[in-house]
Amino acid sequence: MTRIDEFKTAAATLVSNFRAELGVDLNYDKPSIEWLDGYINRVAPQLDKETVPGLATAIGAYLGETMIATYGGAWHHAEEHNQWGVRFDDGTIAFPFNKVYKQLEGGDFESIYSFFTVVPVIRERGSS
Repeated sequence: MTRIDEFKTAAATLVSNFRAELGVDLNYDKPSIEWLDGYINRVAPQLDKETVPGLATAIGAYLGETMIATYGGAWHHAEEHNQWGVRFDDGTIAFPFNKVYKQLEGGDFESIYSFFTVVPVIRERGSS
């Protein structure tokens, strides 16, 4: 199994677990990212440090898959940053795992929803 397959599996598992455990249907779309943004803010203060990496990985994989479904692009390992991100056709790379970690640690100022919604703006500026 490749890392990309692992990301796809992690995202699908998150969707399945949230449906089974919370009764929430996550789709690979903007409203689901908005819901997850609020979820992170609700649960982050209650998490212990051991829980954060697994949750950040699962949500980061889902965020990346949703970015790909919404805006195109593909998973890409950015050697210069030594991390995985979503690379778009214009060469722009977004790092969903990093953003999820930041929100889990920093709250509202590090919103995955604003990160998700700003992608087209950043890509548009890069092409002009």
